[in-house]
Amino acid sequence: MFVKKLMEKASIKKSGGNSSDGLKASDVDPRLVFHHGVPSGGAKFAYDTIQRILALSTKNGQIKLYGKDNAQAILESSEALPSKFLQVWDIDKKSLSDVYIAKEEITCFAVIRHSLYMYIGHSNGDISVLMLNQEPSWHLVQMKYTIPLSASYGISEVSDDTVVTNILPQPAAESKRVLIIFRNGQMILWDVQESRSILRTGGNMLQTLHNETKKVTSACWVCPFGSKVAVGYNNGELFIWSVDSLNIGNGSAPECSYQNTPLLKLNLGYKSEKISIGSIKWVYAGGKASRVYVMGASDYATSNLLQVVLLNENTESRTIKLGLHLSECCTDMEIISSTSTEQSKHKQNSFILLGKSGHLYLYDDSLIERYLLQCQSKSTPSLPREVIVKLPLIEASITTAKFISNNSNVLNSADELFKNYPLFVPVETNQKDGISLSSAKFTGFSKVQNLYITGHSNGAITIWDASCPNFIPILQLKQQSENDCSLSGIPLTALYFDSNSPLLVSGDQSGMKGTDHIIQSVKSVKSTGAILSMNIDPSSMHLAVGSDQGHVSVFDIDGPTLLYQKHIASELSAGIISLQFLTCSLHGFEKNILAVGTKDSSVMSIDKENGNTLGTGTIHPKKPSKALFMQVLDGQGRPVTGSITKDGLDLSERNHIEDATTKQQYILLCSEKALYVYSLVHAIQGVKKVLYKKKFHSSSCCWASTFCSHSDVGLVLIFTSGKVELRSLQELSLIVETSIRGFSYSPPKSKSFSDSQICCSSKGDIVLVNGDQEIFVVSLLAGRNIFRFLDSISHIYRKEILLSQDELAPSPVVNKEKKRGIFSSVIKDFTSSKEKHAPILETEDSKESIQELSAIFSNENFPCDADNNDNLTVDEDELEISIDDIDLDDHEEKHKDQGILGGLGKKKLTGKFQALKGRLKEMTGNIQKTSGKEEQQDEQAGAVDQIKKKYGCSSSNETSVAKLAQSKLQENMNKLQGINLRTTEMQDKAKSFSLLANQVLRIAEQDKRK
Repeated sequence: MFVKKLMEKASIKKSGGNSSDGLKASDVDPRLVFHHGVPSGGAKFAYDTIQRILALSTKNGQIKLYGKDNAQAILESSEALPSKFLQVWDIDKKSLSDVYIAKEEITCFAVIRHSLYMYIGHSNGDISVLMLNQEPSWHLVQMKYTIPLSASYGISEVSDDTVVTNILPQPAAESKRVLIIFRNGQMILWDVQESRSILRTGGNMLQTLHNETKKVTSACWVCPFGSKVAVGYNNGELFIWSVDSLNIGNGSAPECSYQNTPLLKLNLGYKSEKISIGSIKWVYAGGKASRVYVMGASDYATSNLLQVVLLNENTESRTIKLGLHLSECCTDMEIISSTSTEQSKHKQNSFILLGKSGHLYLYDDSLIERYLLQCQSKSTPSLPREVIVKLPLIEASITTAKFISNNSNVLNSADELFKNYPLFVPVETNQKDGISLSSAKFTGFSKVQNLYITGHSNGAITIWDASCPNFIPILQLKQQSENDCSLSGIPLTALYFDSNSPLLVSGDQSGMKGTDHIIQSVKSVKSTGAILSMNIDPSSMHLAVGSDQGHVSVFDIDGPTLLYQKHIASELSAGIISLQFLTCSLHGFEKNILAVGTKDSSVMSIDKENGNTLGTGTIHPKKPSKALFMQVLDGQGRPVTGSITKDGLDLSERNHIEDATTKQQYILLCSEKALYVYSLVHAIQGVKKVLYKKKFHSSSCCWASTFCSHSDVGLVLIFTSGKVELRSLQELSLIVETSIRGFSYSPPKSKSFSDSQICCSSKGDIVLVNGDQEIFVVSLLAGRNIFRFLDSISHIYRKEILLSQDELAPSPVVNKEKKRGIFSSVIKDFTSSKEKHAPILETEDSKESIQELSAIFSNENFPCDADNNDNLTVDEDELEISIDDIDLDDHEEKHKDQGILGGLGKKKLTGKFQALKGRLKEMTGNIQKTSGKEEQQDEQAGAVDQIKKKYGCSSSNETSVAKLAQSKLQENMNKLQGINLRTTEMQDKAKSFSLLANQVLRIAEQDKRK
């Protein structure tokens, strides 16, 4: 029996007439061409305020980018799972440039603005510095500068939970100081240039009433100058801590200061409900409407899970907050701006939320600000409402679709399709319900390269211009009820488009009357049951319709007249999934037949003229499963459909029907569990002859279709797991296996439709719609271009957007102080002479700061232990030589790398000189103590001097050497003091100039108001 089967298969391959070698791997290149919408499985937001690029990362290794002018692009990592490494992506090339692998787990990172440097926090409490280098390609380089836990936290005070959770460079001084927040609540303000901690806070408030240690979950600055920080904890508490940088870095405060009491404790109800603080965002609005957005981390949606708190000079008196109520929990939030650089006055910010379901929710941030300000005046404002981000799919979801790509004959002749319509099929071309049409008047399809036709749950048909990646609706047909002009509201279940006629046929589902309507051009007919499949015989213009109740109806379109109706009974499922007109040679005669495929994987043939069953009945597998697709193939594996396929495109220049009559024909049947290739001649006679068979083991198939290359035909299968297989015909051999990242098939629920709607053109272009959130466009053939303007729409990064000087150096905002409160120290009149706030007056030149950082980060600030174990005398000698080599005189030309002063600006000399004074004084004592040891090796020394040395006394020669060294040190000290005075004078002049500039600006603003 086994030998007999092998002989049958060998004879099939020999007599099949397949002159070509079949579809090859070189002919196909399955790839994601474009992704539109919001990817599923979203995890985190990131926003670039300069380029205005919003990034959304997913749990499966994707990054979706949204730019200006509706530009979109998606980046896919080679690893599907979330990565614990740092990845560098080239946005222009949309490729992965570098992967940085750390020894310890990376817990957080922060990029220093306007620079290529970033801080990396690790699970062991250490912080490293990386630089993004462009030569030869973008890659990360680890710098020598580090912030070890022993230096920042302290060796003797290290606790168990010292994981770095947040790294916050201090605003207006990002190149000078950085705030390090550990999970146990400790916060360290680190001086970058001096490599030491200068402030410690957050320590004493960590123990709750039940002696439970709180853990930091989120933090952000709540001050434009970095003097206050908001910290959220896992027990629901939210504290505002002071980060006072007054007199820091000027040498007057060499020791680290401590603060253990927060400025403010915000009671928002999270602690009582045991909800952890998930995320904190702060918006500065001139002091009057500055606010904090707080999101709780919970698995259940509550009334106060998301709150906005007003933080201004009145915060101490009364807490003004707004609770935003959503139907689900959120995982992240961000504030984005739609302000263009040309029209910066018209600023419009949006508050965007990422739900756990993957949906995005948008709020108008100006409405939130208005609500909080009106609450402050004790009025009754209206609550802002959210907008769910959805695809522009009209007002109803897609239930069926067709995609026609790159066929000039179809698009040029399709203008005649929509000229004459009855009243119950109106043409809708006006802008309505958020649909932006190209023009108020329909101009036809003369310039349309690709057509996308969708049927919706409300009975409407939408024609889309799919020539570009962003589909544009150009025409809508509304199926109306017979009694009135209202929309029928009956979901569409099937579409058929014939380019040669041209004809557009739609079938719907009726749940009230039990009958369905078929709308074909300007006529309608009725059939029993919901329509699942349709096909047209171009030679006779007969329309075959299959329903979910097993009825096959054939109409004459010219009438329209019902020619016959046949019911196909089935014990499992009688739904008709496929109908195909063809001509077959049977017993020496040509026979016009109608091949029928049912949902229970049964195949049968009926006479096209009268509907009589041919042969003994149906054929079906031993273990039938739900059928998805059926296609009749000729001897060369080409579909036989009366010269047109299911989407109305001619698959070849050859006459398929003529070839089909002379060559052996096959039936391809695809179900959820297996693939079958039957002999058509045997199937017509009711005999099951399986030529090829392939079972699916890993996952179930959810969709199948055939596609054509230039010379061959292939089979594409999509599985519920997102896996995609390309197989040859008729052998069903696997050519390529890949996957659609982010796609997960959603099976239809009871008496409803699946959220995943898939359709494919004959050229292998797949359009996959996942609910109302995202659209995947996949191309199967190698070297094929589907869309126009693909590069333009996928262009995210704009090199022409350059930073202005104002953006590089943020200027403080002037506001008068009305009432004293927690934030009154920040919101002050800068021209006041009574109070001077150091952070406000502190500014930095970005270019100069970056140059200083380059010098600082390139040097090792904490050498290895082996380097520190050298003899003390050697260290002193090296230090003395370094001091002698310092050139303290004024020169016109500045030199680089001048000892320990290399790379430092004049503004930092004061602090450095103060520290150097202490070291020089310490050296003076050391020299006096060790001068005797240096003279001990002199053999010509007198006995008296040797006795003095023995009892710790100094000889006359040693005294003279010490005096010489001391005088030399005093000379250097005098030089240092001189430069210190000059530096102080320069700082005073800079402060005077700043005050004068602010006064001039204030007077100018007052003149404008007058």
